[in-house]
Amino acid sequence: MRKYLQAYRDVFEAGIVLEDTIKKYIDIHLLIDAHLPDSAAFFYVVRFPEGKYNFLGKQQEHVSGYSNEEFMAGGVELFLQSIHPEQIELILQGVYPDITAYLAGLPDDESKKNVLIQYNYRFRRKDGSYINLLEHVHVLELDDAGRPAVVLGNVIMLQGADILPLRLTIKRFEKKQVAETVFSKVYSALRSKQNVTAREIEVLRLLAAGKTSKETGRQLFISPHTVDTHRRNLLKKLSCKSVVELTQVAFQNALL
Repeated sequence: MRKYLQAYRDVFEAGIVLEDTIKKYIDIHLLIDAHLPDSAAFFYVVRFPEGKYNFLGKQQEHVSGYSNEEFMAGGVELFLQSIHPEQIELILQGVYPDITAYLAGLPDDESKKNVLIQYNYRFRRKDGSYINLLEHVHVLELDDAGRPAVVLGNVIMLQGADILPLRLTIKRFEKKQVAETVFSKVYSALRSKQNVTAREIEVLRLLAAGKTSKETGRQLFISPHTVDTHRRNLLKKLSCKSVVELTQVAFQNALL
């Protein structure tokens, strides 16, 4: 687990932000939090690179099952170890670096503060059950090098137990306060986890879309026999018994 926390710190390097600056945001959200009903959503304030939560909304306890005291003590390390094992590497090696790379490319601090970052993941509650969470992140403060140092997050528990594709969306607010999507990407563990080839993913996508072996072969310029071979390999690699199950896998990985 320590390697995950170190990877997190490596991605989100930041300089020192004065405690008074952080306190300003915490005081505001303490006032807001006092008037919010218990619900499946909460706010937090966290600073980089320590991964220390400076504020957690009281509704956090209803979402994670952990008390705020437990979550504050565990910090980001507790959060990271609670992400589903199939998604943690995707987040650390894909989602977070993509966020920092996008922000680094913006021209000034004001632009970085006018961005809404959104991504989802599966989270293991204290009782061991998994839930789907959607997280919105706003940059509150940057260090002298223009790197995010303090962020405000809003976490929402999504309904349903279906496995959702891991997706990162970044939106930018223009002068009229209209959010424009400027970055969107889906992350899949198929190729790295089950050693599925790029060609097999193409075949999987077409078969899951209802194409026959003949139609798939024609579109990919391969023979129907080769398509059938790819299908058999996919069934074995993904532990599926039918094309219906392959279709479910394709949907879960946003291939449809």
